Amino acid sequence: MNRTKRILLSLAVVSSAALVPGVAQSQAEIVKSDNVKELGQNAYIGGTELATDGGKYLISGAMNGETNRNQIPENGGMHIMDISKGGKPREVGFLACPGNDNDVEFVRPGLAIMGFATNQCAPAAGNGMVTVDVKNPAKPRILGMVNTGKNHTFKPVPGTNYVYTAGGGLAGGTGAGPAIVDISDPSRPKVVAKGQTLTMDCHDISFYVKGDTRLGFCAGAIGTGEVQIWDISDAESPALLGKIVNPAIQYSHYAVASADGQLLAIDDEAFAAHECNTGASPTGRVWIYDISNPAMPLLQSSFAPPRGGDGTANVGTYPGWVDSWCLSHGLDWSPKGRNLAVTWFTGGWSVLNLDDPLAPKEAAYYQAENSATYSVLWAGKYLYSNDMHRGTEGFLIKGLK
Repeated sequence: MNRTKRILLSLAVVSSAALVPGVAQSQAEIVKSDNVKELGQNAYIGGTELATDGGKYLISGAMNGETNRNQIPENGGMHIMDISKGGKPREVGFLACPGNDNDVEFVRPGLAIMGFATNQCAPAAGNGMVTVDVKNPAKPRILGMVNTGKNHTFKPVPGTNYVYTAGGGLAGGTGAGPAIVDISDPSRPKVVAKGQTLTMDCHDISFYVKGDTRLGFCAGAIGTGEVQIWDISDAESPALLGKIVNPAIQYSHYAVASADGQLLAIDDEAFAAHECNTGASPTGRVWIYDISNPAMPLLQSSFAPPRGGDGTANVGTYPGWVDSWCLSHGLDWSPKGRNLAVTWFTGGWSVLNLDDPLAPKEAAYYQAENSATYSVLWAGKYLYSNDMHRGTEGFLIKGLK
């Protein structure tokens, strides 16, 4: 076990107040394992999702546009960062687009997508997405747009011109299922199908594509912990292949497969009730399943938030709406090995080693005071987090298998 370091650091930005002109800066307490090296920070408010083009550039979403999340004098949109020099996130461009649930993805180097529930930069896109030319990262420009009718997050299907949107709903219904968008012409993205036969409106969606294995994972059920596993061999017509139902999961928020495709991690965004003080909370956990046979997933283990806020949901004015939340939210597996990065909002992030999927071990961690860590992403050997109070930070973790 690594020794805990408690370090008082003078940071340029440590809270929402520190980003408001004229407000004095303060100190933030950092709790981290010895093997975590901080590489740098690109500070802003409202950090959401992260994506990389393979290692040179990192893009991040920043939301600002819904009434109860719009109290900060800063525009939301897409931050573009160069990470090619030692892993430090250095901002080189910004696409201003005040909106809510701003999600970002790379389709390929030079072409990105940004989606939103609301937006002020592309009214015709409504609750949908825009394609963005980032060949010149200093001057990103919108190429095309499409209103998918409902959009919380989305994922491009690897090796195709298709993008699946996820509505972010809490349960199924007549409008359930993803909108499938064809972006073969980025200037004219179009909805080509809606998976109405799939009985859930995914909150988040992910894919595992390797060789003949083409799987999709849809999480978004409240009360049942349901996660659907799809066969996406026909990208315009996904078929239900397997299903996980776990009532111990309050809200199945996101499900992601490991690099070898053998394990599936599911997070529980237990916003109604969670506890972050003992490391033994029954809710807010990460759950691990063996999906070597995706039609018959097998539960292996789970891991509770090891640190964080006081455990009482405090949904109020942004950015305070997650000030006391501590529950699993962002997930990303390392490109090699079985190391799973997890964000816990006020609990920062952990890296869990799952060489033995029956016994997860915390291999690294980082928690900053006045933080709400939303997402996490591996880019080669570096790990990046995006925080609603702190923006994007880069890390190097030593000693991982």
